Amino acid sequence: MIPAPASVRWTCGDGRLAQAVSAALARDRFDLLAASRHRRSLRIATPDRIVLVKHFRVGSGPHPRREGVKARIGRAAADREWRALRALHRSGLPVPEPLALGRGADGDRLLAMAWVDGIPLLAALHAATPRGRRELLEALGRELERLHATGWAHGDLHPGNLLVCASGIVLLDWQRARPRASAAARARDLARLEHALAPFVPRTDRIRLRAAALGCKRPFAVADRAALRAAGRRADHRAEEFARRRTGRLLRPGGEIVRAACGDRHGLRLRTLDPELLAELLAAHEAVLAAPDARVLKDDHRARVTGHALRGHALVVKEAPWRGLGRALADVVRGSAARRAWRAGHGIALRRIGVAVPQAWLERRRAGIPVRSWMVLEDLRPDIPAAFALEHGLTADAVLDALVRLLIDLHRGGIDHGDLQSTHVFLREAAGGLEGRLIDLEAVRFRSPLSEARRRQALAELNASLPDGFSDRDRCRAWQRYTRVLPWRHDATRARQQVIAASLARRHRWTGPRSGPTR
Repeated sequence: MIPAPASVRWTCGDGRLAQAVSAALARDRFDLLAASRHRRSLRIATPDRIVLVKHFRVGSGPHPRREGVKARIGRAAADREWRALRALHRSGLPVPEPLALGRGADGDRLLAMAWVDGIPLLAALHAATPRGRRELLEALGRELERLHATGWAHGDLHPGNLLVCASGIVLLDWQRARPRASAAARARDLARLEHALAPFVPRTDRIRLRAAALGCKRPFAVADRAALRAAGRRADHRAEEFARRRTGRLLRPGGEIVRAACGDRHGLRLRTLDPELLAELLAAHEAVLAAPDARVLKDDHRARVTGHALRGHALVVKEAPWRGLGRALADVVRGSAARRAWRAGHGIALRRIGVAVPQAWLERRRAGIPVRSWMVLEDLRPDIPAAFALEHGLTADAVLDALVRLLIDLHRGGIDHGDLQSTHVFLREAAGGLEGRLIDLEAVRFRSPLSEARRRQALAELNASLPDGFSDRDRCRAWQRYTRVLPWRHDATRARQQVIAASLARRHRWTGPRSGPTR
């Protein structure tokens, strides 16, 4: 419960306003905006102004002892935010004006600040024209530069803490703010923000934000270009760090992942996948394999794959059959094929790379050994595998551009697919052109950084699997686009020769250069 007004002692700020807040609380005259186990946000209209009150549950929350110790040494979240708001507001930075700070008898804290009218940053970006979006991001970058020039770092910059108002952009939620002298702490601020904006903002616009935040002037000087690249690497590192932590949680229930069972098969599923639909899918998979029809996509010693349209869902069931005791014992350590593919698919999706998203995995064990496993994932059809894209009227340049962008995203993120053939990349139309999405995920490994040997291997796998309809010139242009973004440490010419040799050694769809050495 919110502390009774009589139990709140206002220790800092405007006493008259604090009493008006207490009176409004006593009469339940407030709007509850958000609530959690740790804090609540209230909107209160006092006679003089509208106030936002943040109620921090120090004593009444889930960890009263820990939070009580932090409060006694002045490290309570409310105290930290009060100090940050006062310092930054005095410096003229765009933050809410702090008005009063109070403490309840149970140790809870109340922080009152001026209400700010505005719209969330993402809504403003969505409504803006391309030019308006660029201007808004550059304005945000300049405010971030001003903040860091004062010697402070926000500590939790993401779109939810940014409000676009008539006067400009206001920065909210200062509980984790610290006065930081180090450039590294301020660089982490920018990296967090870039990572949070990545799903919504094109890379070119994020670079504009980065340039404004670093105070770079166009045209960029050599030092500015180096600073921009360093900031880009930090953003990539932040994205990888975030994805690695989240990937580690994918193999246990929690949030959107729950346990799944069907007879003697056990695993995990997305909460959104109905367990009855899962049982129906597995039954349909067995029935189709027993009486084969067009729904059987593959059936050999390595995998048994069927496609189904049930209850408005297009899904694929991929079964990994028994392949001998040696593999089964290896799976005790590394996980069954379905378990590995589940982790890989969600790990790739967390890194915002196109993939057939796994919906469930199950395995059957005997004496603790996985003997068979099943994966349910989204059916990417009618998307077209890249190997057959030319037959469907797509241009070589568009296909290769999509493949290069996919390769760059994978390799920049330290992802080794393990079997990157063009039949394992499905292409679909997207806003920026063709987009590649991956299937066949059992061999995926997350290696950061990805070695040049593994990069060459992936390029050779993909190159060898593309048919001769992709000309030498097309392949050379794709190589150059890839190499510009991800250069080789030593001799790029030698790396290209090694990729060509490895491609030909695979004896796949590509029969080799037809016009002499590629350039």
